[in-house]
Amino acid sequence: MSNIEEKIETVKSHFISGNLLSILWILVGTAACWLVNSWLGWLFSAFSAFSVYIIVRRFLCNSCYYCKSCTQGMAKLSILFLGANKIPGLSKSTITGMTTFSLAVLMFIPAIVLGNSLLDSFSLVKLTVLICLFGVSTIVLIGRLVNRNRALWKP
Repeated sequence: MSNIEEKIETVKSHFISGNLLSILWILVGTAACWLVNSWLGWLFSAFSAFSVYIIVRRFLCNSCYYCKSCTQGMAKLSILFLGANKIPGLSKSTITGMTTFSLAVLMFIPAIVLGNSLLDSFSLVKLTVLICLFGVSTIVLIGRLVNRNRALWKP
């Protein structure tokens, strides 16, 4: 197989929806932390955006060899958030590690912070944001189950 045939081309709808999903998840997590403390909200927003869009994206984009057009890892990030278990140029363990890290940062941290605050003082707004956080997390997890063996790119 030649190098050209091995390269992938991003499907625009997957590129856009995967990145919008990650942004939505960061925003809902930020809102969850913001309801507890505004400084915590800013800290979570900066930490999660840096973690996802700098660290995870850089680990996913380890070589320009695999993409037909350079998206600097944004295409692979969208594929990761949409749930593909196979991304050209990445091992299964790397994909699993990045997925686990993303879930821990974007789901567990804000859920624990808001859940503890909710136990301390009940608020309908806090409960609504917590339900939204679990809703977005559920969408991502269902996407992982549905798309786990699909190729979300064009060869």
